[in-house]
Amino acid sequence: MKQLAFASVLFATCAGLFQVSVSASGSVGPGAGKVSPRAAYSQGKALTFDLLVCDSCPLSRNELDRDRARSVTASLVAVHDGNETGSSDDKAVTALCSNGVLEGEDCKLKMELVHYYLTRRFKL
Repeated sequence: MKQLAFASVLFATCAGLFQVSVSASGSVGPGAGKVSPRAAYSQGKALTFDLLVCDSCPLSRNELDRDRARSVTASLVAVHDGNETGSSDDKAVTALCSNGVLEGEDCKLKMELVHYYLTRRFKL
């Protein structure tokens, strides 16, 4: 019995002294890195249905078809570049940005993600 206890203590001590360094799989270094196409599609879809197309949003779910998606993407491009298309979708696109501030990087990223989702979803 003493030998088993001694062996257990010896094993635990050795295991504590000989640690193997382990690193996680994936990218090395801090930071988010690039957004993958799959993540961009998912994020764009979430933004579209959270901020642009819902019951209390500028567009209702049944209004979003291929033609409307084409109009919204044209407005996204125009508003992103600081222009307007003159359509009612220009105002709807500003719903993506908090308080209508269109100059921030966060706002431009949201526009790009929604644009990516709509062009992929409706094959524009």
